[in-house]
Amino acid sequence: MPLYRLEAVVLYHRYLGEADKIVTLYSRERGKVRAVARGARRPRNRLLAGTQPYSHSDFLLFSGKGLDTISQCELKESFYTLREDLQRMAAAAYVAELYDLLIEEGEKNEGLFFLLLSTLHLLTDGEDIDLALRYFELRFLSLLGYQPQLTQCVHCGGPIEGRALRFSGQLGGVLCPDCWGQDGRAVSLCQGTLEMLKRFLTMTPRTLRVLGAAPAVRRELERVLRICLEYRLPRELKSRRFLALVQGEGF
Repeated sequence: MPLYRLEAVVLYHRYLGEADKIVTLYSRERGKVRAVARGARRPRNRLLAGTQPYSHSDFLLFSGKGLDTISQCELKESFYTLREDLQRMAAAAYVAELYDLLIEEGEKNEGLFFLLLSTLHLLTDGEDIDLALRYFELRFLSLLGYQPQLTQCVHCGGPIEGRALRFSGQLGGVLCPDCWGQDGRAVSLCQGTLEMLKRFLTMTPRTLRVLGAAPAVRRELERVLRICLEYRLPRELKSRRFLALVQGEGF
């Protein structure tokens, strides 16, 4: 049974039998991996801490006929505060569900691994949850190859600076006034929101920590990126509904 090592973040776990877990990891080396953690539900088991949701660990696994098995893990970061705050836990669950739904097993992408880590840090460190998620959503789509067209009209290629704009999820970008008819479901987009989207593509997570946005821009960011994701998702996100419920009730 060949052994291999992974640096990975736990996206999910589910119980298996009385003491085991099936763990979904997102790793630097192999992308998404599912594996069994034997005995990981027992209080003193050596795998307990490293297989908690959102934990970042170094893993040693061995391959089997079915699911691979976690032999060892060394915890690097627990991100335990995400499991203690309901809004941040809901936001982390939303991020994890997107990774699970839109990424196939075994597709390595180091950019996606580091985006996951930086997003968990943003959510843990007391940052603005809404802006952190909008930043994550756009960078996530871009790394998957779905970056929206934000520098010219997605249909005709014409200029968009200083013009009234709409955003088309179907076409994947901004429409100038001459092309609004190409998508009757396109939504309005102000220049301030467009500039914020462009900044998200170039700024670092550290810069995001000092960034602010007006309420109207925040609403447009959420709507535009939700539309982008909905065209890629196979089903509605359960975690999105949970996040909306938690934020709407002010938990």
